[in-house]
Amino acid sequence: MNDYEQELRDKWESINYYQGGSLQLGIAHPLEWYVGYFSAEKKSIIIVSDNPVGKADSSKSIQALCRQRRDGRYALSFTLLAQEQEDVFITMCGDMIRFSSAETDQAQALVQVMKRYAAWLKLLQNRNSALLGINAQKGLIGELLYLKERIDGGLAPMDALAGWVGPEGADQDFVYDDGWHEVKTIGASSSEITISSVEQLDNAQPGELIVMRADKCAPAYPGAFTLHSLVRVVINAVSMVPAAVECFMLKLGSAGYIDVPEYDEQRFVFLSKQIYCVDHAFPRLTRNSLAPEIVNLHYVLNLPSLSAWEKRRTPDEFCRI
Repeated sequence: MNDYEQELRDKWESINYYQGGSLQLGIAHPLEWYVGYFSAEKKSIIIVSDNPVGKADSSKSIQALCRQRRDGRYALSFTLLAQEQEDVFITMCGDMIRFSSAETDQAQALVQVMKRYAAWLKLLQNRNSALLGINAQKGLIGELLYLKERIDGGLAPMDALAGWVGPEGADQDFVYDDGWHEVKTIGASSSEITISSVEQLDNAQPGELIVMRADKCAPAYPGAFTLHSLVRVVINAVSMVPAAVECFMLKLGSAGYIDVPEYDEQRFVFLSKQIYCVDHAFPRLTRNSLAPEIVNLHYVLNLPSLSAWEKRRTPDEFCRI
């Protein structure tokens, strides 16, 4: 648990929610942050500032309100409506504080809070947990390794990020001038990959199926890293363009990742990469080859049988973390 989350929990626990009232957080931040209870057991976090927000969307689990106070200032509140999501709500509050804490201007800090809140709303639409599962983490690791490889290869950060279209719902993970690229991450000993929809490899243009091999490992394993540390590596790679950092964080949010310390617990090791040319002869299913009554499916490819499509690489071609 990070310091912000502990501060939040301590303050809420010290309030008798039947008596009401609020307490200010003792943190260094351009905005004033308070915690309280909207009603019995409904936790609220309140931001007091000199500026209003244009729009604060609510969801089934979180109510957002912005009201002007009698003193002319504005109170922006986020109230937890679904008690079963309390841990996620506290994580969200701590993350919004942390994400906006680097700003020195109140108005800009409020903008950052709302950007982060929008990312959380999108994440929580279909999830009850703030954390991705291990398989989802491995999948994201593979995409981040490939993204970093393109940047290290000389592609401008904004161009590299623009081509990472998977988080936005595109059929393939990456689309660049040299074609499309679908990334799959599997374990060291796996001989199969799962294609989760017909559309993933259904493209009239030639592309690549990129197979990353990564596994969980012990902290002391040589080359071990965490998803959190890999995100920091990519941030450093694009940091010379401030807009690229913001774009990267928003894409991470769309991919289901929120930058919380819990992602620094599980270690992974990257092992190898294989690239397969997906052309007209590659064994795949396409929408045109299926009966119209089939609306969705997934299928499994055997990697050893795809050797005819594997691209040969020099020994030193690999993803450097």
